[in-house]
Amino acid sequence: GVEGLSVGAGYSKRNYNYSGGGASTREDGTAYATYAYGPVTIGYQVGAQGDSGAGTQAYKNTYMGISYAISDDLSVAYNNTVSRKTAGAHSFNTVEQEWDNISLAYSMGGMTIGLSDSDCSNCSYTSGQSQDETVLNLTIAF
Repeated sequence: GVEGLSVGAGYSKRNYNYSGGGASTREDGTAYATYAYGPVTIGYQVGAQGDSGAGTQAYKNTYMGISYAISDDLSVAYNNTVSRKTAGAHSFNTVEQEWDNISLAYSMGGMTIGLSDSDCSNCSYTSGQSQDETVLNLTIAF
């Protein structure tokens, strides 16, 4: 089709039988599209997960991101995730949990150094609750 465009979808269904006699089904579905042009890649994904049985819950998530390869060894990316949780079948909570993340990665041979800063608003689907985190990691391949 279109050079640089990638699309995909996935679906899974799992059935659980609990020793106490309860049964539950979990279904997950997702669809995505990414487009790469030169050093820039953008992407969008939507997904949903739902349970049936005792403790029914469902989640609807959207993911958006953009990355830029500054060089063969250095890249920067921004990602946004928005998630809604249901209180029951088809009644999505009005509080959206949202994550914003910016990251920087430098690779040298089999080593990668990454720095990531994330900010969450309405964390745990609780209005006004926030969380910020910064992660520095080192990955070495042998």
